[in-house]
Amino acid sequence: MKSKQQFVIKRALLATSAFVTLLTFTLSPAADAEGFPGKGNRMKYADALPHYNLGNKYLAKEWYEKAAEKYIDAINIYPYDADVYLNLAVAYRKMGHLPEAEEASRKAVEMNDSDWTGWANLGNMLMAQEKFPEAYKCFVRAMKCDGIPQEEKTHMESNIDGMKKILKARGYTIEGKEIAPPAVTGVKPAGGKSGAPTKTAGASSKTAHRAAAGAPSSSSASSSSPRSHKTSAGALQSAGAKDSDLNKGAYDQWLGAQ
Repeated sequence: MKSKQQFVIKRALLATSAFVTLLTFTLSPAADAEGFPGKGNRMKYADALPHYNLGNKYLAKEWYEKAAEKYIDAINIYPYDADVYLNLAVAYRKMGHLPEAEEASRKAVEMNDSDWTGWANLGNMLMAQEKFPEAYKCFVRAMKCDGIPQEEKTHMESNIDGMKKILKARGYTIEGKEIAPPAVTGVKPAGGKSGAPTKTAGASSKTAHRAAAGAPSSSSASSSSPRSHKTSAGALQSAGAKDSDLNKGAYDQWLGAQ
């Protein structure tokens, strides 16, 4: 396999609502016949090389559309070289064609899943489209590959930290799972005396239906989970919160009533 060298053409700024990060797009170097990936026809690989190398020259001159055309020519002749897809993704990214850049990046890791540059570039393409959970997985995969420079690890760790902050602000973990809201607690003292607040998030949905119908409840809570509360606000408001330990003011605030 041909050796990887780092050719960083330019750092592209990606601004989001919570952080600004630097995206590093790493190019594969010029190739020769000794870099045959070991799949398909060697002669076709050799025939595709001039197109690939010319695409690299166009990319260095920032002639992105011409570069993409030459990479596509190379792929049409020999479709198994990960480096061609890698640089095609960079050309598409520079033209602002993010879906196409993502597709080319996926092909690059499909052809060679042991190269950190493919996973890093795919992570960058996904992050640029705010597909943060999958971008996170790609960066983690890239950092597990051999030969990754420490500087690139640092950039990825910074990107992951920024994505975590954005998703947390939106109510999600970096894996894309919804963060559960805090349990709503009542503060009504029992018998006029102060006491510990009573948690209300663990009641069953059966209790919620009984409360909505005005039936007496066997639990101090009046419904099931915050998600159920959110879809049955009218029922909660008509149930008479003063007859239970539910802190109605706090709950109305959760529902957006205040």
